[in-house]
Amino acid sequence: MKGLMWAAVIRAWGGPERLTLARVERPSPPAGWMTVRVEACALNHLDIHVRNGLPGVRLELPHVSGGDVVGVVEQATDEAGERLLGSRVLLDPMIGRGILGEHYWGGLAEYVVAPAHNALPVPGQDADPARYAALPISYGTAQRMLFSRARLRPGENVLLFGATGGVGVACAQLALRAGARVIACSGSPAKLARLRELGVTDTIDTGTEDVRRRVRELTDGGADLVVDYQGKDTWPLSLRSARPGGRIVTCGATTGYEATTDLRYVWSRQLDILGSNAWHRDDLHTLLDLVATDALEPVVHADFPLSRVPDAVAELEERRAFGKVVIRTA
Repeated sequence: MKGLMWAAVIRAWGGPERLTLARVERPSPPAGWMTVRVEACALNHLDIHVRNGLPGVRLELPHVSGGDVVGVVEQATDEAGERLLGSRVLLDPMIGRGILGEHYWGGLAEYVVAPAHNALPVPGQDADPARYAALPISYGTAQRMLFSRARLRPGENVLLFGATGGVGVACAQLALRAGARVIACSGSPAKLARLRELGVTDTIDTGTEDVRRRVRELTDGGADLVVDYQGKDTWPLSLRSARPGGRIVTCGATTGYEATTDLRYVWSRQLDILGSNAWHRDDLHTLLDLVATDALEPVVHADFPLSRVPDAVAELEERRAFGKVVIRTA
């Protein structure tokens, strides 16, 4: 299938001005891949990092980002894809060791190609595609981090830094659903109020409150589990906020990788420090089922048409977003 399509194209690395809407050649699927007409694509901070240029990652320009894609299968090159023709699917962004939108052209376009085995049928073909596009990177990362790696149990206290971003909101929702008590940290009173609307009873304003003191007041000796994907700015506080025998789990470092670890807290409190990277396919199946049965409602901050991708990215980059920002192309 040949032709042109509209896409949000990166032609040079740099700031928001490098992202432009343009007509480009529609990609053709190689053997074992398929063409998906994009209906919705959720944004992630990864899209910003890709546009800025990722150290050590070589990408050819022009490039199209966007990893969280829901759409309709329009062309297939093998039997597995042919069985899905005309169906709405969610794409697992993990392609081998690469990621859709980072190592491969992504879904901020009218069409995207992906391996047929990366397509997960969306339950209920009349469902709002934005609900499902919100899932893979943020909710998938949160699901694996909390349950596969940190083994979260009902009744545990979870201290959550960066609680109002995509991964943070997902962690809060999933932890609450599992019967844990969430203590959410943010410097935005307005966003903390939004968390309370989701059922979080304990919040800490990092701009005005002493986090460690508040954690001591709210818990018996500290948090059972600390979720910290901010890194440099919050890591020392995470070590001091975990209870003896507690766990700290991280999936990233948005404020910097070179965080200081005071080893005295690690050995004296016998802390477990856990790393968690991305998601597994089973995590996405679990999340699809939760959304399909209305056991989970992903938080969508706003949706924008493809023509307004720069405005949508600004919601993330300027930290106005609470939850996911979604681009709709249909």
